[in-house]
Amino acid sequence: MDTRYVATFRKVAALGGFTRAAEQLGYTQSTVSTQIQALEEEVGLPLFERSGRRVLLTSAGKRFLRYAEEMMALEERIRNMAGEEGKIHGELAIAAGESVTVYRLNGVLETYRRSFPGVSLSLRNSQCPIMIDWLRRGETDLVVLISQPVRLPDLEVVTLVEEPMLFVAAAGADEDLLERALAARRLDACLIVTEQGCSYRLFMEHFFRERGILPDKQMEFWSMEAIKRCVESGLGISFLPRMAVREELASGRMTALRCDAELERFVTQIAWRRNGWMSPAAKEFARICIDTAREWQ
Repeated sequence: MDTRYVATFRKVAALGGFTRAAEQLGYTQSTVSTQIQALEEEVGLPLFERSGRRVLLTSAGKRFLRYAEEMMALEERIRNMAGEEGKIHGELAIAAGESVTVYRLNGVLETYRRSFPGVSLSLRNSQCPIMIDWLRRGETDLVVLISQPVRLPDLEVVTLVEEPMLFVAAAGADEDLLERALAARRLDACLIVTEQGCSYRLFMEHFFRERGILPDKQMEFWSMEAIKRCVESGLGISFLPRMAVREELASGRMTALRCDAELERFVTQIAWRRNGWMSPAAKEFARICIDTAREWQ
């Protein structure tokens, strides 16, 4: 059985379509269709049901997906045999939030690249739920994220550092702006929020909803730098990790708003599949993260 076809099968199953799988794999759609057809002939059972523009796994496809995960893990172990004997090489896929990448992983990535030049490292950014889904499906080996502590039975999660969170506004803003808004149950300032699904935004929406406040002015950005610049310009307030605004607060370009309400605990954490095989390359990345995090205070 051609493991390239198995890898294509996993990609189609993960993305729910031949076209999207072809785009990510760099194949034509006809190539993907041919590979899946060859697999189905070899297995002797249909692996997908075509439902409009989306394809769904059949019961046989769901069983085969478990075997496919085992096959690809075994292939990865074979590729990393040299690493198990002291020379680490192969491929490593990391997923991390934008804030973690910019403010926490620079030193980790530099150390890792210098220590293990034989490893082909890829890094993707997205929201926490999406990255955890990638991890579960085997599309990434490790996830590094900032959120409330993650506790899931199928994942091994290590907390790297506590991340103090702040409501922030432009320089010169009244530090009691938020406290007055909570007392009046009305927020006149615009909320500058991250994208849907981001842990910061989920917390902020819950925070105000729990207090009977429905902010009617809101701006959404995917970029942390764009959010910070908008806050500095006086366009509104936001909820961000202290590490991301440390320089702005120190230089007086932003103001930390007073908040007597208890805020949920946020941490930077690294996660991997609990029962999956972990390559030497992934183990070393996790080790460097944990060692470096001792200096993240």
